[in-house]
Amino acid sequence: MKLLSKIFAYTALTFRESLAKKTFVVFFLLSTINHIFFLLALDVDVVDGAFAMVQIFGEDLRTNKAIDLQEMIIVVESFIAVFFGFCGGIFFSIFATASLVPSMLEKGNIEVLISKPLSRAQLFIGRYLGAQSIMVLNIIYLIGGSWLILSIKTGVWYFAYLYAIPMVIVSFVFMYSLMALVGLVSRSTGVTIMIAYSAILFSAVFTPNKDRFYALLSKKIYYFLESIYHVLPKTYDMGFITFSLVGGKPFDGWTALWTSAIAATVMLAVSIGIFSKKDF
Repeated sequence: MKLLSKIFAYTALTFRESLAKKTFVVFFLLSTINHIFFLLALDVDVVDGAFAMVQIFGEDLRTNKAIDLQEMIIVVESFIAVFFGFCGGIFFSIFATASLVPSMLEKGNIEVLISKPLSRAQLFIGRYLGAQSIMVLNIIYLIGGSWLILSIKTGVWYFAYLYAIPMVIVSFVFMYSLMALVGLVSRSTGVTIMIAYSAILFSAVFTPNKDRFYALLSKKIYYFLESIYHVLPKTYDMGFITFSLVGGKPFDGWTALWTSAIAATVMLAVSIGIFSKKDF
């Protein structure tokens, strides 16, 4: 219990540091702007369980026949869950947490931290969990708030939309394992952000085009790219799973999740090993 209390104490300290730097507050404000957008942009009239009229920023999107309410809710919320919840959540979380490891290693900070009655492994895990706490609270607010607004606006409480919350959280846990390692090695917030977005870009380009890459590239280059794919967080795959879960569509399974979990665990273990042996 003492071990856990020490780790959680440093996790709380990391969270307070985020509040002091305003990163948590900015994330919260951006999520609030997202909610205001949905409140103002979407106007729905429902008659007998169907959309009679849909307006976006005052533009009337009338159709010749009423749109089935449940079908439209699934389409709209699947889109919002992926593009606003998943993509937006990951995008803002990277910015909100990228500086946490590099700032911990700054001269003056690290000397104070390692003088505390905590092992280096406990310090690093506490920092890691602190980053997750910042992200989890904001993701719950971002996705949960948008779900609440859409549900009240339409009168349909589509609970599958909330699958996006654990999917974004788990996806960022994988991403932050990479970010923590890069931040530890580079000591640079900028480099951490660039590597994180490069990993997302690689996943988005390589994953849906594997067959084309296999046909166009030599086997050595293809297998090299395939190796990178398995090491990096599989953000594209996780986004597709999120879209499928929210939309009630079939998908190929959870391979992307458990392979990403293995890679993230290895990266976190490597980070702890490097941090434990590093001279400061």
